[in-house]
Amino acid sequence: MPDRMMRDKETSNTSSIPWLAAALAYVGTVVGAGFASGQEVLQFFGLLGPSGIAGIALAVAGFAFFGYVIMALGRTERAASHLPVIRSAVGNVLTPFVDLVVTFFLFGATCAMFAGAGSVLHQEFGLPWVWGAGAMAAASVLTVVFGLRGVVSSLSAVAPVLIGAVILVSAKATSLRGLKLPSPPPGHGPVLPGWFVSGAAYVSYNIIMAVPVLAAMGARTGTSGDLRRSSFAGAFGLGLCLLAVYLALVSNFPNSLGYEVPMARLAELVHPSGKLIYSAVFLLEVYTTAVADLFGFASRLRTEGTTAFKLVVFGSALVALAVARTGFSNLVRTVYPLAGLTGLLFLAGLVRTAARQAHRDR
Repeated sequence: MPDRMMRDKETSNTSSIPWLAAALAYVGTVVGAGFASGQEVLQFFGLLGPSGIAGIALAVAGFAFFGYVIMALGRTERAASHLPVIRSAVGNVLTPFVDLVVTFFLFGATCAMFAGAGSVLHQEFGLPWVWGAGAMAAASVLTVVFGLRGVVSSLSAVAPVLIGAVILVSAKATSLRGLKLPSPPPGHGPVLPGWFVSGAAYVSYNIIMAVPVLAAMGARTGTSGDLRRSSFAGAFGLGLCLLAVYLALVSNFPNSLGYEVPMARLAELVHPSGKLIYSAVFLLEVYTTAVADLFGFASRLRTEGTTAFKLVVFGSALVALAVARTGFSNLVRTVYPLAGLTGLLFLAGLVRTAARQAHRDR
């Protein structure tokens, strides 16, 4: 998208977010619990066999393009939440529907993250479920109440650890049986038909959760060049992680199949304490997702930095804990697919908006 999309004067004031911090926050937002488990990569790309690499390449291109467009719109609209970006992408008629789905999805994903933390700590360390879920809720609240600055600082600090751990475990797991690109064994076909659909669906599913953080970061990024660097570097980091996990999973067929958390299984094969270490990595990735989603939900309801915003953060976390404890799985099965379909609609709107702006600026 041409630079003139940025109608406001480009500045590099002290309140702007450094492009590298924004890029790392982008990675931290997308690399969440589903990714850490290995299930997302397995279902979207691993079960495609060798053509999964093409799907990953498409996903990386999508993250680079759409990350830039969302941040650019966020900067143009001076967005404090995802709403202005959604309105620019899909228009006034569809905005209420898309906004409702995205906002509810953010809350739902927050519930799922709290529940996941409770389950992991109970399973691995025997702690009561409420201790793990409560600790994750408290950590998320203490981060989000400081607003976007707190979110970006936390995500950008954690992201390098996540990238390094994922790549290290994946490289070790790949070396166990040597680098291979086999097709999955019989009875383990891909969930989606073909690499193009899988790559597009993966971007759609993940970009919805990233919109609030990307939009708000775009509004506080110094220059349009910083926007490009942030989105492209973030997409590159995501691509490295995707490819590393993909290679580890397919090189270890069929050992990587049949487990709820295949990456933890591979970590255990790499080292006796690998599963324990990877559980800690998993919790960090749960944290990054919970922080991004809680921020997105709260910033949609109240203006960041206000007392009302902080009250919403606390109240939302308490409600999310209660919902997570009382059988949230049915909601997840309903909301996640709906969010994926809505994401495709949103991405189509972003493409249309970018094309329209490019045409105007010729």
